[in-house]
Amino acid sequence: MIGACSVAMLFGCTPHIVNESAMPPVQGSLEFSIGNTQKELSTGEGAWWQQFERPVLDALIHQAIDGNLSLAQAYARVKQTQALTKQTRSDRLPQVNVDGEANTRFRGSDSIRGSSETGVALDWEIDVFDRVGSAVLANTWQEKASIENVEALKLTLAAEVANAYFGTIAAQQKLTLLHDQVKTDQELLALLELRYNNGVGTYVEVLQQQSRVADSKSLIPNAEALRMSFEHRLDVLLGKSPDNSSRVHHHETLDFAASLPPVGVPVDLLINRPDLRVAKAQLVASDAAIGEAIADRLPSISLDGSYVFSDTATFTGPVSLITSSFIQPLLDWGKRKAEVERNKALYEEALANFGQRYLEAIEEVENALTQEKSQREFLDRLEQRRKILNATVKETEARYRQGVDDYLPVLNALQELRTVERDLVDQRLVLVQTRIALYRATGGRVVRHQAGQEEAL
Repeated sequence: MIGACSVAMLFGCTPHIVNESAMPPVQGSLEFSIGNTQKELSTGEGAWWQQFERPVLDALIHQAIDGNLSLAQAYARVKQTQALTKQTRSDRLPQVNVDGEANTRFRGSDSIRGSSETGVALDWEIDVFDRVGSAVLANTWQEKASIENVEALKLTLAAEVANAYFGTIAAQQKLTLLHDQVKTDQELLALLELRYNNGVGTYVEVLQQQSRVADSKSLIPNAEALRMSFEHRLDVLLGKSPDNSSRVHHHETLDFAASLPPVGVPVDLLINRPDLRVAKAQLVASDAAIGEAIADRLPSISLDGSYVFSDTATFTGPVSLITSSFIQPLLDWGKRKAEVERNKALYEEALANFGQRYLEAIEEVENALTQEKSQREFLDRLEQRRKILNATVKETEARYRQGVDDYLPVLNALQELRTVERDLVDQRLVLVQTRIALYRATGGRVVRHQAGQEEAL
């Protein structure tokens, strides 16, 4: 009866079919609300950061890809998953071992001729229901996930280097602005002191300007510390110890091309974004694990064999043996079935995660597109205000020199102008960061280093 049931299961069960072309269980929009629908950099050459046309930035990112220690950890994890795949794949092949045995019997102090056997033994599980094959497939896709995770980390690393690079430029610009403001304040202070000594101005005006000079100087240390923190961040990203050296030229600006890059359509993100490729690889690996769990409930067939040279009291010569075994789980109190259910639940989780990441990827692109448009409008209006305040300062200074007004309107206008000038530097940095976020959200392009070669992805 048991044999009949086993044969029925042997020929009546269909192996689990893994879907290696899985898609997110959600429907995204057909196109983005803003931007060119061409594929990202489809006709251009080079990595995304090269669109900023900064050779120093390009060199820094390449150094980071070569020396970053977090990236080195990711490469090590790839090697680990590759080793696991090799281990699992070896289970599909016959395992051959060398066996040997020798013994000698004693009766009192006299020895009796013993026996010995030396040869090879074979152990092979015939993977009828693809249990090992499913495990190999699961590990293969986990290996792919670890490789794609390296690409995702490269994209993140390049974005972090770019943000630190432009952050350093912004800090340098703010320092230059503050030093210029101190110089202007000191020149005005000298003028006020001269007018006071000539009996024209008041001592209150001199004190007010001295306070303005002190206030401008007080902002310099924090600005310098911010610049160095960006420099230190660059050092760490490059895999180097912070050494307080400057890696960014002082003449650099925050300007870049205003035109938006091609962003493609939402479905392109499934190909362009490495984090979505990671999610898909993990999803397929979960699907393959279901097949492994299902196959574990089915009969297991093994083939064992040995070929030895036997030397005993009754026979000397080669001996060969081949045996086969058939094992069908009969009563495990639902243990294997529960493992199938667990793997199915893991697949459902991975599928939902894939869909959620896809939606968030679309959201990130839409946010970056909208934010860049709004940020440019905000910068235009802020620049208009700067021009108005600059004209106001000139007019109030002229009226003060003519003796029409006192010094307070000049002081107020200067204070507003300088606040706006510093805000402009900060907001230009925000605009650059938004463009970097857009490149990152659309998948960007990174450089893969293998065997000393470089390949743009």
